[in-house]
Amino acid sequence: MRRSDHDILPKEERPHKGREYTITHDGNPLYRAEIIAFSGGCWAKVRVTEPLTVAGDPSFAVGKEFDLRVAMYEFRT
Repeated sequence: MRRSDHDILPKEERPHKGREYTITHDGNPLYRAEIIAFSGGCWAKVRVTEPLTVAGDPSFAVGKEFDLRVAMYEFRT
């Protein structure tokens, strides 16, 4: 099921600060990342630990930190 930008994730699907996940979009794994900030709202700050897309893509370089809208992604342990 495709979520909109403003959907709120069900509580059991929300990421937890300090845990590492494979972040996927539309079923495609993008990268592994640690959740470094999340307060239960729409946004989470992540730190990339392993890129899973095209090698050398600077968008997902190891150590890169950025905010993402949690409802648009899946978080797999």
